[in-house]
Amino acid sequence: MKTKSTSRFGSRDADDHEIDLRSLFLGPKGENAAVFERLLLEAFRDHVFWRRNFHPEDGFRVHEIEKNSPSYERSISVLSEELLSLLAELKGGVPFFSPRYIGHMCSDLTMASLIGYFATMLYNPNNVAAESSPVTSRMELEVAEQLATMVGYDPARQWGHLTSGGTVANFEALWVARAVKYLPVALRWAAEELGLAELTVQCADHQSANLLDLDLWQLLNMGPTCALDAAEALRQAVADEEKLTAISRHSVSHLGYQEFGRRLGQVFGDNLPPAVVLVPSTAHYSWEKICRSLGIGGGQLVHVPVDNRFRMDPEALWRTLQRLARERQPVIACVTVVGTTEESAVDRVDQILEVRARAAKELGMTFHLHADAAWGGYAISVTRDGDGSRRDYGAALADYAPEIWPEEGVYRALCATEGTDSITIDPHKLGFIPYPAGAINFADSRGRDLVAVDAPYLFHRGASEWGYIGRFIFEGSKPGAAAAAVSMSHKVLPLNARGYGRLIGQTSRGALALHRRLSAGSWEPFRVVPLPTPDLNIVCFAVTHSSLDKLEAANDFATRIYEAMSVGREKGRDTRQVEFFITKTVLRTGEYGSSALPIVERLGFTEADYLGSGGLSVLRCTVMDPFLTTEGDRVDYIEAFATNLRAVMVRELAG
Repeated sequence: MKTKSTSRFGSRDADDHEIDLRSLFLGPKGENAAVFERLLLEAFRDHVFWRRNFHPEDGFRVHEIEKNSPSYERSISVLSEELLSLLAELKGGVPFFSPRYIGHMCSDLTMASLIGYFATMLYNPNNVAAESSPVTSRMELEVAEQLATMVGYDPARQWGHLTSGGTVANFEALWVARAVKYLPVALRWAAEELGLAELTVQCADHQSANLLDLDLWQLLNMGPTCALDAAEALRQAVADEEKLTAISRHSVSHLGYQEFGRRLGQVFGDNLPPAVVLVPSTAHYSWEKICRSLGIGGGQLVHVPVDNRFRMDPEALWRTLQRLARERQPVIACVTVVGTTEESAVDRVDQILEVRARAAKELGMTFHLHADAAWGGYAISVTRDGDGSRRDYGAALADYAPEIWPEEGVYRALCATEGTDSITIDPHKLGFIPYPAGAINFADSRGRDLVAVDAPYLFHRGASEWGYIGRFIFEGSKPGAAAAAVSMSHKVLPLNARGYGRLIGQTSRGALALHRRLSAGSWEPFRVVPLPTPDLNIVCFAVTHSSLDKLEAANDFATRIYEAMSVGREKGRDTRQVEFFITKTVLRTGEYGSSALPIVERLGFTEADYLGSGGLSVLRCTVMDPFLTTEGDRVDYIEAFATNLRAVMVRELAG
């Protein structure tokens, strides 16, 4: 008989059992309302039981006779009426639970996460420190370890936690990456202050050298692991906690960019250009905000071109690194995207890792590699068997036959995330968890110490590491309910191919069906041109009509279609008037370059039209409902969407 236990992948059951996806959600028509209501009531009653049995000798503070007072009854009446008013207003919201919603990255949520959030919300734990969240702080680090193990990070070395979302997670990744990048300089200055004559370190080319003999370019290209190893070597050489504060005093985090840069000029006669951050041109707009807020500067954010599948072009990355090496311009970090927000494109992480290794060998430069998998991170679960081992690609492909999903290149990229230094994964996206629940994971936990800040009223000597998450992170207060929601969902739906992999695979299957319908359908006299087959589950397409002779007119036409198929056109518009919900984006020329040209040309326009208009507007469908293509349903949602799209195009053209 197999024993049951909670594994690093979240599942309580060691069996590779089949999971019925219909049991996961409340359902578009509330089909699972009875079980959901029963479990919510159980959670509420159990909480009340806990209150009543916590020091029962204290007695009641609200007595039954007091509930008959006019003021009490008036207050309860106001509460009841305001709730009814709120419920009425909420009906004007967006029906994320419906298969008819294929707009933004929102959907129905797992019942496990909703019940976990509701149950824990009653206790209101704050995960900044275990003093106010002894249970959910532990859960937070557990679910972070589960995500890291799914990725392939060493559980003994990794560290991660939950955030309010992908932007904060990405911020922390670059925050730590910058601290590690400049750590060798701080170590050099600390070693000189402490009177060390020699400290052996490893350079980018894997050759050993004395830290004090390295020039600035070599110091800034030691690589994340080598830099952290050098810090360990210094600590062992000194072995005096008081003296080791010299490392912090010389760090960029302590000195700030202005003073740190002034010292670089003094000591090294620094004439190196400012360090940069590399991102694909499809990267989320938050990266510029992050570079600005960290003081790196938006001007130091370098966009690497993407190919015609909207993935970072490895050859373009190599050419960029060659240019930077010639100019002696350091790279703080390179960001690879696993699921772009526009197209759900998955960068070839495996090939980017090869470029980084080549750059270290041939150019003597290296950098932190971060995977922004805020959208696609949970898709890595498709690469894991029930026991956590890595699956063969053929086995993964067989699960979705006759669909070709995932493509082999995408699968290799998902597996290769284990070679990154950090990764962002958002449970509140493809984890189907309530907001807010992002996550950041680091392959090497030592980097967090470089940004740690202690609050004496929260951190007390002798406390365990998990007892004070707040010292290592950017945010302060954070809901423990989010950690409980993620934990519950991982237990019901494990991070493997039979759990989250199956759920996400079903959504991708629906996206492929939608893409086929848009590609093969007869749209005359309109023209519908889908972007290439999606790597995950976002389908984008461009539209035009034979009467629209300018790309600007086609872009305006796409905007009118979007407004007709969303609640954005009219304030207070009844969502029931919308048949299907979509959204749109713009493939701007400055970001997408020539990668969008095949789409533009298939629409019947030229490169000059594309450059003159500034970009191409495309309609965007995010498929998160696993039942979009379920056979036997009363409605064929794919065909119904196509019918509605044509009707809207006819109406908007007549406009």
